[in-house]
Amino acid sequence: MGPALTDDAGPVAANVRVLRARTVRPGTPAEKLSRFEDTVWHLAPAHPDAHAKINAIRWDHWPAELVEQFKTITLAFLEHPTPNSVTMTSRGDPMSVRTLSFRLRTLWVFASWMSLHHLRSLREVTDQHLQQYRRHVIGLEASNRRKADLLAAVRTIWVYRACLPPQCRLATTNPWDGVSTARLASAPGRAWGAENTTPRVAPATMEALLDWSLRMVETIGPDIVAARAELGQLETGAHPSQRPLEGLSSRQRLEAFVAAAAAQGHALPGHPARNPHEQARINWSRIAVLLRLPHHQVHPSLRPIVVDSGLPIADGSPMGTITGTIDGRPWRERPITTRELPGLVSHLSAACFVVVSYLSGMRPGEVLNLRRGCASQDEATGQLLVVGRYGKGTARAPRPTVGDDPWGRSWVVVRPVHQAMALLEQLSDSPFVFPASLLKPHQLRPAEHHARRPGEITRDLSNLIAWLNATFHRADGRPLVPADPAGRIYPTRFRRTLAYFIVRRPRGLIAAALQYGHVSTTVTLSYSGKADTGWLDDLAIERLEAIIEHNERDHALLQDGEHVSGPAATEYRDRIERTHRFAGRIVNRVRNVERLLGHADTSIHHGEGMTCVYRPETAACRTTRLTQGLPAHDAPLEAECQSGCANLAYTDRDITQLRERLDILDHAAADVLTPAPMRDRARAQAGQVRAVLAQHQAPSGQGDIS
Repeated sequence: MGPALTDDAGPVAANVRVLRARTVRPGTPAEKLSRFEDTVWHLAPAHPDAHAKINAIRWDHWPAELVEQFKTITLAFLEHPTPNSVTMTSRGDPMSVRTLSFRLRTLWVFASWMSLHHLRSLREVTDQHLQQYRRHVIGLEASNRRKADLLAAVRTIWVYRACLPPQCRLATTNPWDGVSTARLASAPGRAWGAENTTPRVAPATMEALLDWSLRMVETIGPDIVAARAELGQLETGAHPSQRPLEGLSSRQRLEAFVAAAAAQGHALPGHPARNPHEQARINWSRIAVLLRLPHHQVHPSLRPIVVDSGLPIADGSPMGTITGTIDGRPWRERPITTRELPGLVSHLSAACFVVVSYLSGMRPGEVLNLRRGCASQDEATGQLLVVGRYGKGTARAPRPTVGDDPWGRSWVVVRPVHQAMALLEQLSDSPFVFPASLLKPHQLRPAEHHARRPGEITRDLSNLIAWLNATFHRADGRPLVPADPAGRIYPTRFRRTLAYFIVRRPRGLIAAALQYGHVSTTVTLSYSGKADTGWLDDLAIERLEAIIEHNERDHALLQDGEHVSGPAATEYRDRIERTHRFAGRIVNRVRNVERLLGHADTSIHHGEGMTCVYRPETAACRTTRLTQGLPAHDAPLEAECQSGCANLAYTDRDITQLRERLDILDHAAADVLTPAPMRDRARAQAGQVRAVLAQHQAPSGQGDIS
């Protein structure tokens, strides 16, 4: 930590490094290590995430008379623990770099206001001035959240008063008498809250995108990786086909190349045609690379050897072979060309991001900071793991070295995540599996020290969807991946969408027969017992919303005359009515969700052709497990559902499904080609379904057994 800026502290030395109290990322250029006197301060080197974009502080944009004071305040933010106050809590850690960068953007508004009102020092600011500033903020065309942030920034200066010299302290008591900035910023009659406004990805879009992302990983990806590997070998002279060329002159290499192409029926590498009428052109630079010719050029005097060979010219320079099949056919008819390869590599990386991010429940920053070798398997349990860094909370300092600093935490994942990681590690030699650039060296953000940014992933996802829709087609002519009603798909939407699918479609299958129940178990296991409870909070909120929607639908159908039969029919109607009478409460904190779930959850579970009005003491599935010495659950197990259970009820919706099932059972029972035991089983099941249908169709009251 740097020295405290107390009353007796003199001016900060001009050559003091502003990040002297912070660990910076390895590989940070010397010119990025800013000093107090500099006009531009670079804070990004102290941010722990390689994908993050932290804007530099440009002090020449601030009021000149206040720059020295706000520089001193910023240095205090960087070097001192965040104090406890009425608006923030501290664990003894300094303010994070991202929070600091945000605070300075809001403090710039305050500094500009001070300059406009001729306040040359922070100690000139009184309570009356703060009231004027509050009125100024409320009058801005901004959201209540933004206004609250502008006021909170001013209070932060006061909170740090013990770390600041007198000229940087506000001449006030606790600004605005300690009233919360949320309340101060709210206009009369308008609420301020922390609602999660990140939209979920629509089911039709998410299912199609995940389906094809998995196909990219399992079917298309290996061909792309093989083509990229072959290109790398050819460019470095390590390809097996180049070994016989050693010791041969340029003429001999060209003659051998032409003879081999003619014998194998291969075409010459060409430039892709820009229009149907353009004459094919030989790609001389590609031939020079293939043959390792001097200066990567085919001398003009040697070109007739190739031109006079009469070999056809390909539309591009093919690499590798196509081995992957979709629906029994190769996913493309011709090999990948060198011109197509960069785009396909980008599409494959985006597809891997979808698989890793969506099926792990990780935050975008946690995914983008994954490093080579992060995939592993627990020897004791067999669980598949991905080891990475915390996305929030403590232990967020940059790694001082690449190999010595232990990684923060692990996630339990499903097998497609490991398959995606394996492909990503073959696409690049970067320490990051999502490097800043997969194709060309990045001058400002070299791939060995920087990861891809969320905005770039958003663009990659858009390009992936456009390529899928242009390359593969549905029989009905509709887009393969339909557009999402909420607009572009960006990384933060996947985590919330996964919570929605697990809660709303627990029995549904995602592509490649991967069950959401499996994903739910592994993702929840990753977060159980962790300080990071965000994922569990997301699940709780989604569960509450789903229960409320189901209750409203059940009540509306009962009001419209839906008939219910079965042993638990009366209990079904009573629970729906009791829940409908409960109006609920406004939920403005996640911790209130579980409490509200206790009032809203009817414990009514709609399955296929039946509804379970769950009561533990009468649940046949639970009794059976206890009898067998197995652990009991607090919810029904549909796989162990028994037709004689007292918890069963049948709605008109269930009866419609049962009639469809009865047709299938009758057909199976009458099929003479089906083995006799299976026909007997189908006949018995059909009899059970007919009994339920007869009970449901009985006169009102006679079919309800309660």
